[in-house]
Amino acid sequence: MKSFAFESFVDASKEDYFNLSEEDFFMKKNFKYFIFCVAALFAFHSSSILADGHAGEAKPEMMMLEPMTVNINSASSEDLAVHLKGIGLKTAQAIIDYRNENGDFSSPEDIMNVKGIGEHTFETNKDMIVVK
Repeated sequence: MKSFAFESFVDASKEDYFNLSEEDFFMKKNFKYFIFCVAALFAFHSSSILADGHAGEAKPEMMMLEPMTVNINSASSEDLAVHLKGIGLKTAQAIIDYRNENGDFSSPEDIMNVKGIGEHTFETNKDMIVVK
C-alpha cells in the first residue's frame, strides 16, 4: 500500500497522468507548482545575499527616515513641487510669486493664502512645511 508521500509525486511517469483521478492529477500538478515556487524563492533570496553580502540587514534606502521638511521661505519651485504632495510646478511657482510679492511666510498656515492651495493640500503637507 502506497502512502501519500513525496515519492508518489516525484516518481510518476507521464503515462500515469492518464490513469489518475481528477483529484490526484491536480494534487500532482499543484505539488510541482509548489516546488517551483519554493525553488524560485530560494534562488531570489540567495541572489540578494550574494548581491550585498549580508542576509537580514536592513538596507539604508529601506529604513524609515524622518519626513523631509521644506522651508517655504527659501525653497525653489522645483523643491516645492518635488517634496510637497499635490503641488506641481505651476502651484510651486505661485508660492514663489506670493513670497516675492508679500514677503516671507510667518507660519506654515500662510501657504493657504496662495491661490490653488486649500485646506486639504495644507493638511496633507503640514508636517513637512516649515518657515525659518
